[in-house]
Amino acid sequence: MPEAAPELPPGCQLRPAQAGDVPALHALHEAVLAALPDPSLFRLFGGAESFFQTHCGQRGESWVVAQGGQLLGYAALTLPMAEDADNYALNLGWPAERARRVGLLSAAMVRPRQRQQGLHRALIRQRLLRAQALGLPELLARAAPANALSRQGLMSQGLAIVWLGEQAGGLQRHVYWRRSAAPVAGRVAIWLAADDTAGQQAALAQGWLGLRSGAGRIGYGPPEVCSPDS
Repeated sequence: MPEAAPELPPGCQLRPAQAGDVPALHALHEAVLAALPDPSLFRLFGGAESFFQTHCGQRGESWVVAQGGQLLGYAALTLPMAEDADNYALNLGWPAERARRVGLLSAAMVRPRQRQQGLHRALIRQRLLRAQALGLPELLARAAPANALSRQGLMSQGLAIVWLGEQAGGLQRHVYWRRSAAPVAGRVAIWLAADDTAGQQAALAQGWLGLRSGAGRIGYGPPEVCSPDS
């Protein structure tokens, strides 16, 4: 069943990002970084300038949430090549044929004062709709293990944790997965602390997925639908 259209607070508009938005996107990015306890929790691949410029058509597509001329949120759907360093499929060991057909839910940002209003969820839904329209079979996303807001938003839309480790640059990240048209479902067998790296990696090694997000913890268990290795 197709994803429902995103819902936004009154007065907000969700639209494709434009080249003229880049200065405002830099301001949004700076506001997001300033509110983080650790700037390494959020990093745009290749740097902000390169990311914003190349995700207006060359490497993917971007959307913004605007209200009264101010940008409140931003997110991109990256369309990577199989061998690109920021293709999270490399962490999963996927073959090139599969890796080149994946879409990445990347760079989601919401202005700190506008969080908890459903903007992040709306940006996820918009990219799910676009991925289906493009015929992308699978989606991946990443977030720092300490980024509880991103984890909650991604898992609420049917993405599951399939990998935990260090990516390029030594950043520790969760990688999330779902089929474009099918949220991941499963039964939670054990709850692990969000910072319990060894416990989560052990659960992932036995084929379990991170299925639920709780207060400072993640529920792992066997999936009820096809796994990311099928």
